This record gives sequence, C-alpha cells and structure tokens, in this order.
Amino acid sequence: MSKSHSTQYNHQFPGIPDLKARAKQRIPSFIFDYIDGGIDEEKNKQRNRDAFHGVQLTPQYLTDVSEVDTSINIFGKSYDMAFGVPPVGLGNLLWPGSERALASASQHANTPYILSTFSTTPMDEIAALAPDVAWFQLYTPRDEAVMKDMIQRAKTAGFNALVITLDIPVGAKRNRELKSGLQLPFKITPKIAWEALTHPQWTIETLKNGSPEFVNVAKYKTDSDMPLAAFISHFMVSGVSKERIAQIRKLWDGPLILKGVQNTQNALDAIALGVDGIIVSNHGGRQLDAAPSSLDSLKQLPDEVHQKLTVMLDSGVRTGLDVVRAKALGAQMMFSGRSFFWGMAALGQDGADQVINIFRDEITRSLQQLGCHSFESMDESWLTQDN
Repeated sequence: MSKSHSTQYNHQFPGIPDLKARAKQRIPSFIFDYIDGGIDEEKNKQRNRDAFHGVQLTPQYLTDVSEVDTSINIFGKSYDMAFGVPPVGLGNLLWPGSERALASASQHANTPYILSTFSTTPMDEIAALAPDVAWFQLYTPRDEAVMKDMIQRAKTAGFNALVITLDIPVGAKRNRELKSGLQLPFKITPKIAWEALTHPQWTIETLKNGSPEFVNVAKYKTDSDMPLAAFISHFMVSGVSKERIAQIRKLWDGPLILKGVQNTQNALDAIALGVDGIIVSNHGGRQLDAAPSSLDSLKQLPDEVHQKLTVMLDSGVRTGLDVVRAKALGAQMMFSGRSFFWGMAALGQDGADQVINIFRDEITRSLQQLGCHSFESMDESWLTQDN
C-alpha cells in the first residue's frame, strides 16, 4: 500500500476550475493568457477536454473498497500517485517561488516533478529539493557540445529521468500572448505597468523574488548583444531527429522519455531507439490546432508500445477522474501543468499541496466509486463498451 497522506485541503477551492477562477483575479492578464492560452482558435485545447468527457467507465460493485492503493510503479520506482508536475517554462514568472514550492511538495507527496530547460530556478537546487522524484526536461540544443554539457549537468545534479521534448520543432504564434504583450526579455510597458499595479500581490512577490531569468541556459548565451528571444530560438534544434535521440541514449544511462508523441510510428521509433517511456502530449493545445486530442493519440497506440514502453500522458487532465480514465486506456502516469500553476497563482505557496491533495482525493474516490481496490488494477475492463 502507498503511504498515508492527508487529503485535507481548502474547501473554498474544491476543484481545479475554482483555482483557475481565483488565479485569474490574482495575476496579470498577460500571465494568465500565457498559462491558459492555446494556439490559433484553441480548438485542440478544447478537444483535449471533450475527449476526457467522452470516456465512460462502468462501476463493478460487490467488492470492498474501504481502502484503495493509489500508487504506481514505473522505471523500477514506486510513486504514491500517478499524477505529477510537467515541465513549464518561466514557472516563477507565473507565481514567484513556484518551482521550488512544487519541487518540495512533489518530494513530500512522492510524485514526479519535471523541471524545464527554461525554468527560472537552478537545476541543482531543484534536484536537491526533490532528490527522489525530480526529472529533467531537455529542449535539445542545436550545439552538440551544449547538449552533452546539459545532460552531464543533469546527471551530476542527480535527476532521476531525462525527458526530451519533441513537440516544439519551431516556436508557436499564440495570439493571446501576442495581444497581451508578453515578450522576452520582459519589458515594462504602460499596459504591463497597469496590470502590475492592479494585481499587487503578484507584483509584491515578484519584486521580492527578483525578475525571473533562464538561469540554466544563461552560460550558453555567449553573444551579449543577441536578443533573448533570438537566443532561445537559435538555442534549440528545429526538430529533434532520430540521430539525436540515439546520441542522447548513449549519454544518459537512466530512464529516457520522449514527450510530445502523437503519432504511432514515432512511438514505435522510440522502441527501436532504446527509449524507456513516452509522454503522449500535444503540448496542452499550444502548438497545432489541428492536432488530435491526447486521449485519441493514446487510443491509437498498439499493444506493442504498451508492452515495451512506459506510456504516460498530459494535455487536458483536470480531475482525478481524468487520471483514472487515462489509466483505463493504458497510460501509467499523468501530468497537468495548468492545474498546478493555477493552484500556485490562486493560493501562493499553499497551491502546490492544494492541487496534489485535490487529485489524490479525486483519484481515491473515483477508484472507490468504480469498485477498484488499486490504481494498478484499473484497466480496459472498466471501460463502457462504446468507448
């Protein structure tokens, strides 16, 4: 059985939509649009949610569910819950101190925390805060020497897994971000200044913590005259190739995961390349509005993929029931960036535990309602026939 954790949380905000509403009040609109927005008309983002609502599960009663086990074992390690924090760039801009708070909460809850290459907290600090659960996400550098250096730094810091993001071959044109005025480097415009003045809690915390910077890639910016946005664009390869993954596999001897898999052939390629796991994801509907929902991509995976890889999922997850639905469809671990950062923006430092406890409570209750005594046991037999 997984170790006992409290499921007590602030009942003023019992669900993720409640945290989202509170977050919208507490943070400037350009920050809210950054975490909430999708690409183009945001149809892919909505499709992700609609797909979850379409998955029906049929309860199986006549079993004792007074106690259920929410733990999952992946990559030879047991986690207390199949739900974690995915990589989100500029985390401390969304709410100051978010990355450290989320790492610490994840360590306490024994759930994965994935640090982004474009985080604003030094990677060795996060690894020290979450030594048992921290994974590192790599936006593959164009320069192979830089790539090797970053992988070595992740290894030296003690990260438990390496996650390679595939689904940003080029930067995205997100209309809400363009209209809201968010840009790099961060500049104080009259509109931004007004937003800061009208959201004093976020502003005070930001001033106390200092302006967020991409601390983990700063050493590679050798041209001081190059604009930050241009540096970021130049930093990453325009599409991660199989050859690069083969190189990374040789450099990293721990669990290697590809994030952003939507195509069945890419999942089969991952097997051939010696990868250990995949995260089925469309980047939260932030890259291609015509992309399939994350659940539809998951449903297309053949048995061979589930047998040879650890299959995980993000994009569209908002409830503990969603986590259980995805498990019934074959995913082993789920992530939701928006849920965690709405929690941080809504409640500050308490937001991390709030989101974890909401999901733990909802996963537990969903399993009980379905007559399932453990998360590991949840499978396709609970799917309603027409799924």
